[in-house]
Amino acid sequence: MKYRFKKTLKTMLGLSLLLGMSSCEKYLDINVNPILKSDVTMAEILPTAQFYTSELSYSQAYITCQYIQQIGSNVGQNGIDAQAETDNSGGWSNFYLNVLPNLNTLIKKSDAQASPAYGGIAKVLLAYNLGIATVNWENIPFTEADKLNFAPNYDSQESIYGQINTLLDAGIADLAKNTGSKPTTDDLIYGGDLTKWTKLAYTLKARYAMHQSAKNPTKAATDALAALSKGFTSNADDFQLMYNSRNLSPWYSRVALANNTGNLTVTFSNTLVSKMNDLADPRLPIMATLRKNQTVYAGVLPGRGSGATVDFTTAGWYSNVNSPIQMSTFAEAKAIEAEANFILNGGTKTSVGSTAKAYDAYIAMIDASMSKLGVSATAKAAFLAKEAVAVKAEKLKLENILNQKFVAMFLIGDIWTDYRRYDYFSLSLPEQHNVDLNGKWIQRMRYPSSETARNSAVAQKNFKNLTDKMWLF
Repeated sequence: MKYRFKKTLKTMLGLSLLLGMSSCEKYLDINVNPILKSDVTMAEILPTAQFYTSELSYSQAYITCQYIQQIGSNVGQNGIDAQAETDNSGGWSNFYLNVLPNLNTLIKKSDAQASPAYGGIAKVLLAYNLGIATVNWENIPFTEADKLNFAPNYDSQESIYGQINTLLDAGIADLAKNTGSKPTTDDLIYGGDLTKWTKLAYTLKARYAMHQSAKNPTKAATDALAALSKGFTSNADDFQLMYNSRNLSPWYSRVALANNTGNLTVTFSNTLVSKMNDLADPRLPIMATLRKNQTVYAGVLPGRGSGATVDFTTAGWYSNVNSPIQMSTFAEAKAIEAEANFILNGGTKTSVGSTAKAYDAYIAMIDASMSKLGVSATAKAAFLAKEAVAVKAEKLKLENILNQKFVAMFLIGDIWTDYRRYDYFSLSLPEQHNVDLNGKWIQRMRYPSSETARNSAVAQKNFKNLTDKMWLF
């Protein structure tokens, strides 16, 4: 964890990195470059923090969506989809060098300038990013992080969840105030719409409540439903960062363009494609592009690196030049609502939780996902009428909810948390499964070598085997 650089990098803002590092003066006795700014505004920090939040989301999804077989390696055996050990060092550095310092600075400036709207947004964003970090690595530095501390202690995962909830509550309170300066175009996500930021905060409270369902299912479900009553109400509320031809989405620039030039990276997993093929899901051709001379959709076989007839291309919904990085959606909110009602009505991994509320939310999840991807009304109605989809409330199973959530949350890395909550549910171990796991499912990322080298004593205290379940589970 490169803490020694944080004070400098804290002011490195702007999507094009046009702003300089004010603290360089403390180390370099040279003429001051008049282009570099000695201070930055809240309006400059916010879009930078949002950009790096999107980057962290992508780095998480690239790994975890392979672990749960939404996508898979296109370049041979023993890839990440074989549950290879990984530390996500880029995500770790991004969180501690870019996300955390910028958001902490934004919170301090919002307090100093009596602008609670900026502070509220920053706290919601910080809670979201903390959620990513803890489900990746479990115990992490937070209370003592972002300080001139070369050996920060780690906060327990249980403590992190308490702090996430505190941040979301504080963010909601700040967003409700109507004083001080407010963001407009500098808010790349909601354009300064504080109502949508508040809905996001409540939706995240529901997500993180449900994360803890293995600890106390009834409490998790009750808390999630209470939060969702004030959360997302349509696809227009989705938490996502839009990209374009000037600022390229990583799924477009690092995956689709690479595939187009023969530099293969990842493609769709056969686990996902098979689920969609079984139901003739109209979203599949919108998401995946058939390779030349192929007529049947097939994904890469997990752990084998072969068998795919489809790719991410610049024509796919998730990988074109205008594709967003989705971080939390209305479809996810409806999935949480369905599962929470299912649990409260006695449903488990193996038993039915018959309730109209769960069923209606399950259907709404599918409807929201299809509408988002532009499925026609006719195709959507036909899909929702299929016997395997329209199972009726009295026959709704957890399998129905999770299988559709698996599709609706494509490339949203938090889906890994759902599958670990249920012991990877119905997934089968990939071929060439990581032999170091001894036939068990992977449960965590390892701490990066940068951290274990710089903060080895503390990191060692928090080390666990890759197959050891986290506190959450």
